[in-house]
Amino acid sequence: MAISDKPVNRRAAMPPNTDVGELFVRRFNMVSIYVAILLLLAAAIIWSGIKTAEGVQQYHQDYKTLQDMKKQERKLQVEHQRLLIEQQTFSATPQIASRAVAELGMFSPTLKDKLIIQPGAAVAVAPVVESDGADENKAETEVIEPRASTDLSPEIPTNDADAAEAGR
Repeated sequence: MAISDKPVNRRAAMPPNTDVGELFVRRFNMVSIYVAILLLLAAAIIWSGIKTAEGVQQYHQDYKTLQDMKKQERKLQVEHQRLLIEQQTFSATPQIASRAVAELGMFSPTLKDKLIIQPGAAVAVAPVVESDGADENKAETEVIEPRASTDLSPEIPTNDADAAEAGR
């Protein structure tokens, strides 16, 4: 081996004052590139795992939000249907009123047809207007006896004139 330029003993080929850092760099120069690549690959794997976990978490949150929105949509659909029914009910009121006037001859009461009863009064006074022709300005009053609030039976006429009027 004397012919080759390589020394037989590696320890003898290095100078005695060589630094350990330089030895490490010379010996592991190619290995350090592989280590750096492996570290980058490990970091990429960890990063992709973290991003995957974040994506799954975001998916679960979005799914929960979607389910909440579907519940809200169902509630709003029910409310919408209820409002449509209510709208149809109120739109039918004028039709009912016009048919009541046209077909049944019903009318809204005038002030003369209304009787106002004062709360706490012992008797109610109702004006009776009779147009005999003789005394048009003279108005008679009729005293109405108070009834118990639970008495819902019709008033029974006491004389023959009242019975004839009630029979009509």
